[in-house]
Order: sequence, then C-alpha cells, then structure tokens
Amino acid sequence: MTPDIPDRIRAEQIKSLYASMPASYLGSVLASVGYLLAAYPVLPTWQWLLWGGLMLSQALWRHLLWRAYQRRQPGVEDTGRWALYALLGSGVSGCFWGLGGWLVFPAEHAGYQLFYLFLIASMGSLSAIASASYLPAFYAFAVPTIVPLGVWMLLQDTSMLRVLGLIGLGYLPVIGAFAHNLSRLVGESFRLRFENLDLLREVIERKEQAEEASREKSMFLAAASHDLRQPLHALALQTHLLEKTELGSAQRKLLGGMRGSIHSMTGLFDALLDMSRLDAGVIPVREGPVALGELFARLEREFRREAEAKRIGLRFRPTDAVVRSDDHLLASLLGNLVSNAIRYTRRGGVLVAARRTRRGVRVEVWDSGCGIAPENQRAIFKAFYQVGNIERDRSKGLGLGLAIVERLTRLLKIPLELRSEPGRGSRFSVRLAAAREKALPERGVNPAATDRLAGAMVIVVDNEAEIRAAMTALLESWGCQVLSASSAAEALSRAAALTRAPDLVLSDYRLGADATGLQLVERLRDEFNEAIPALVVTGDTGAEVLREVLAGDCTILHKPVQPEALQRGVATLLATRVAAAADTADQADGG
Repeated sequence: MTPDIPDRIRAEQIKSLYASMPASYLGSVLASVGYLLAAYPVLPTWQWLLWGGLMLSQALWRHLLWRAYQRRQPGVEDTGRWALYALLGSGVSGCFWGLGGWLVFPAEHAGYQLFYLFLIASMGSLSAIASASYLPAFYAFAVPTIVPLGVWMLLQDTSMLRVLGLIGLGYLPVIGAFAHNLSRLVGESFRLRFENLDLLREVIERKEQAEEASREKSMFLAAASHDLRQPLHALALQTHLLEKTELGSAQRKLLGGMRGSIHSMTGLFDALLDMSRLDAGVIPVREGPVALGELFARLEREFRREAEAKRIGLRFRPTDAVVRSDDHLLASLLGNLVSNAIRYTRRGGVLVAARRTRRGVRVEVWDSGCGIAPENQRAIFKAFYQVGNIERDRSKGLGLGLAIVERLTRLLKIPLELRSEPGRGSRFSVRLAAAREKALPERGVNPAATDRLAGAMVIVVDNEAEIRAAMTALLESWGCQVLSASSAAEALSRAAALTRAPDLVLSDYRLGADATGLQLVERLRDEFNEAIPALVVTGDTGAEVLREVLAGDCTILHKPVQPEALQRGVATLLATRVAAAADTADQADGG
C-alpha cells in the first residue's frame, strides 16, 4: 500500500537533510579549525583544546550517523526516529558553536571577535540552505548558535558589543524567514513531485488496464470472428451449390436474398480483416508502375452494376497516366472511395479522373451526393463513424470504408485531400508519383486455366464436416478429384496410398491438437519430395497466422470465401504447377 503524501514528503525531507549533512559537518569543522588556527596566539591552551575537541567529536558523531542512514536506507515508517537523530546532531553542533562564544571569544581582541561573528553568520546561512528541506533542523542549530552569544554581548559594558549583540539577535529572525520560505518551496516541490508520480502511476495502471481490456477484447473478437466465419463459409459454398440445382422462381428469389445477406456479411468480415491487418502493420507494400487506365477499367467493371441499381451515373475518364504505387493497395483505396461515393449519391453521378500536375498525378473521385459538413470532415475517417446513420441502416455501409482509406494513405505515404459542401457533393483526391517506366501487362488468371481443374487431384482437410462436404462437392463440380480428411493424421494416412503427388493441398489452418494446416503441407511436401502448391483457407485473422502462412510458401484465403474467389485461387495455383512442370521437362530435354 502506498503511504500518504504527507508521510512521503516528510520521509523525503529527512532523506534530503541527510544528503546535505556531510556539507554541514565538514563546513563546521573547516570553519572551527580555521578560527582556532588564527586565534591560537590569544587563546588559553585548555580552551583551545576543549572547544576544538568538542567540534571534532560532533562532526565525527554526525558522520557516523550519516553513514548509518546511508547503509540502512530506512523506509517511511522509520522517518520519525531518524528525524530525531538528525535534530540531536544539529542541536549539539549549535550548542557547541554557542559555547564557543564563551570559551574562544577573546574579550580584548576585537578582530578575533569580528572573525568569530562572521563565522557564526556564515554557519547560520549555511544551515538555512542545508536544512531547507526540514525546518526544525535549522532552528535546532541556529538558536543555540546565535542566541547565547547575542545575549552575552548585550550584557557587556562595551557599546560596540551591545550593538553587535543586537545585530546578531536581529539576524536570527531574518535568516529564519529566509529558511522558512526556502523550506516551503522545497516542501511544495516534494508535494508536486509525489502528486505527479501518483498521477503517472495511475495513468500507467489505467493504460495497463486498457491494454489488458484491449487484448481481451481482441482475443474475444478473434475467437468470435473465427467461429462466425466457419458457418458463414459453409453457407456461402452451400448456397453456390444450391444455385446450380433446379429451382423455381420463388426459390431463386429467396436464394438471391440469401446470397445478398451472405455478401453483406462477407463484406463486413473483409473490411474488419483489412482494418486489423492495416493496424497490425503486416501488409507489405510492393511498389511498381501502375497503369491508371487499366485500374479504372477494373473498378468500372466492379462497381458498374451497383451504380446502375441506384440509377446514377458512374464515369471513369480515360487516361494513359502511369503512377508508381502498389497496384493492389491502390485499387483497394480507390475502390473504397468509389463505393463510398456511390452509397451517398442519390441523384447525379460519380466521376473518377486522373489529372497530371507538376508533382505527379492527382486522382480525384467526385460525387454529387449529400456532402459533408466541416465539423464532420475529420470524424468520417474514424472506424464505424457514419454521418446521418444513427439507426445503423446497413444499406448505408458499415462505416469502415473511409477508415480503411485513411490507413491505406498512411501506408502508401500519399496525401489525401477532401473538399465538400453539404448539399453539393464531395471530392476526394490523392496525389501519386508519376512512374518513369511502363506498367507491366495486367496479370490475371487465363480463362483457359480453369479448364485445368478437371482431373486435378486435390487434398481437402478441414475439421468442420459441413465445410469439408461443401468444399468437396464444389471442387468435384469443377471436375477435380478430391481426397478429403478431417485431420492431419487422416490426410497423411490417405495420401500415403496415392501413386503420385497431389496437385494441390487445400487445408484449414486449425486442424486440432496434432498439427496445423501449415505443418501438414510441410509434411506432405517432404513425403512426396515436391513443392506441392497449397492454399490455406482459415477463419483466423491474426497477424501471426498471416506471417506464418506466407513464410511457409502458401497462399492464404480468409473465410468466408466466395466460390468465384476460391475457383480463381485454385486455378492460379494449378496453372503455376503446370508451368513449373513444363519448365522442368524443358530443362530435362535440354540436358
């Protein structure tokens, strides 16, 4: 339990007093020795020896006291006892200086008298400074030092001594007032320091509590996200399979509603995944030349149907500009801006254009929507913040698009500008560096590549029976031969009966206690001595899983995966395997 501030202040005062004690007793010894050496010719030997011995003894005792304090480092509970020891030391030293006014104050030698009075005044000033942290120690020294000699001089017949005695007694309240103010300032500094330390400790504790709560929340959300993604992934696959069957118009209408709901949920999970990956800093930036014309064409194909459904225009101004950026991240950034513009535009349309400037290329997204008030133009980039959507209408989005845009601009290190007026629309723009080299041809899956799925041997591993069954049925509908298993051990056992290496491993990341999907892939590659392509489909969104899978030379897809995206991923990996096999065959023929 932390002691109260007054107790801690007093303990700090005593600690500071002991810290200055060596200067105090050494100064006292030097002053007394200096005076004795100077006054030796006029002082009786016994007085000289007696007072000198007393001064040395008090200095030795205070030195031993200081060493004991430093050795023991007493706590707050022992403050009173050590304060008393310090007061006794100061009081004894003051009494010996006061006694010096009787023993070594030569009545017939005014010069030595003035010298001694000078030392008394100096020691009083030194005590005011050395004992500033603890005022009682000052009075314990100053009163017996000054008062006896001052009273003695007042009782003398010499007018000069009376005047000096009066001055000496008057000096005591003056130096006392100085010591009092200095002690108050020191005490106030101690109080402020302890209050600041308490505030800092409280801030640290609250920060730790907040971090712990954040960790617990993240763990809960990660677990909830994983558990929710599993059935949604199965539902997406099963819905796609259901669509391939014979259905009436009413059933197809219901199925369309189901797919819309699945698409909305998938969009939410994908947005949350993008946010977590951006915040975790695990997204690599691969800069290269990006042809804006090709990027605009992809975005137009992606959002044309959405704009037509709202009966608003969507225009991408043709451009041959080439910029230097990350093609995938830039597409995500502009896609979120276009999606946001379409969502908040009821009449008119959306225009996307690229303008060359002296500093590069500025890409602008214009809309004729509701506009954004100045007081909301900073808040819209916060996660889940939406203007005018208190009821959380899902048709108005999730409030994550612009938050993702803001994080992407920071990741890509490009400036983002916003100009908007309520009722007159908005303009978002980003400035990009122009590329000196030409953009590479747009890469994609060759339409003929999906034909290679027919006859491909795919190992499917997932401990969820519904997902495993849906994945197997989907792959078989594409013409694949499927070997399914619920665990790594079962997959290895069944793979041992194969006469050739599988063409692809499609596995969940979590396979139970025996192994992860990544470990299974490594064992299968070792078993067949081939770099078998692998696709890890997982509900885990943590940065650690992403790093591990990518380091294991595997492709990762996060549940729920749309069947079209899964087909593209499988086709791409199979095409890569065929190309690698062809290269190996060519090298063998050439050899």
